[in-house]
Amino acid sequence: MISRPRNRGGFTLLELTLALTLLTLFGLKVSSVISTTTKGTQTDIQQTRIDAQARHVLRRIGFAIMGSHPSSLDPNMPAPLNQSSIRFQVNLGISDGEIVWTQPETVALNEETGQVVWSEESGGAVDRKVVWTSIAAPYLEGELPNGIDDNGNGLIDEKGLAISIQGDAISLKLTLEHHAQDGRVLSSTVETVVSCRNAVEGWRTAE
Repeated sequence: MISRPRNRGGFTLLELTLALTLLTLFGLKVSSVISTTTKGTQTDIQQTRIDAQARHVLRRIGFAIMGSHPSSLDPNMPAPLNQSSIRFQVNLGISDGEIVWTQPETVALNEETGQVVWSEESGGAVDRKVVWTSIAAPYLEGELPNGIDDNGNGLIDEKGLAISIQGDAISLKLTLEHHAQDGRVLSSTVETVVSCRNAVEGWRTAE
């Protein structure tokens, strides 16, 4: 009589151990991929937000200066000099046949806090103040405090907010930076050129 082999009813202990090991390794691999992808996505989102904030802040600075009178700009240092703050007055319109100008306004970089601050004076003292960003870099991207034109644009040691004036053209540059969760420093540099659109007669310094 020929005996037939019995059908096994389940896995051996060795087979179960190998299967569990493979499943564990596969799970760890998937978890690692998901974690890496998630961190990458978060970094991309942060970079997009920094880019958007940089454009928004520079646009606000540009709009503020465009409404001013060129003679109100202070300091008014021509290129290749540059500055990280500017004081100006904006045309509000005409009242009783005379042009009405705002009290002096200032946009300035605070290098210690990374803030770009807009402020308005009243009677020689700051009356209002608004922080437009808190992540401005101390120096423009590519620049080092070494007395050299590191980024090759003709200006030396440009701060995170760099303003230079050449004739009627006012060049604005801004670098924002943020430390991501993976340790990388995310930065965004934007620049534009504006001109004062209120070069009209009747301008006078606010009392």
